[in-house]
Amino acid sequence: MLTSRREWLFRGEAGTSRSDIIRWWEKRRLQYNLWVGLVGIATWLLVEIAGGAAVKPGVDFEEPIIMILGPVFYGVMANLCYTLGWIVDVVRYRGSPRKGLLKTGFIFSLVLTALPGSPLLAQRARPRKKKKND
Repeated sequence: MLTSRREWLFRGEAGTSRSDIIRWWEKRRLQYNLWVGLVGIATWLLVEIAGGAAVKPGVDFEEPIIMILGPVFYGVMANLCYTLGWIVDVVRYRGSPRKGLLKTGFIFSLVLTALPGSPLLAQRARPRKKKKND
């Protein structure tokens, strides 16, 4: 099932007009948002749980307002960048949508979305040094 969804996301006829190109991109926006959203939720949970475990009880690892408003702002910006993808595609139109442009932007979005949790994972995976007892 994942293969068929991935195939659909990056393949398919787009037509020849600029409006067809825009429709091709917009048809894929929901799928893009779902994938970026899932990675975002996992990253948010990782930051919240692992970050909270890294500080003393009663101390915030991250400002609570950032943990609430940050994902909303990020989602808006991700969609603006997605829109920029089809704008670039229409301006540089050469007869078909550049599926590579969507694929590159999609992968970049997923990696960028996962980045906040990466240092926490790396810190947890690193073996702890034993303290010398004097």
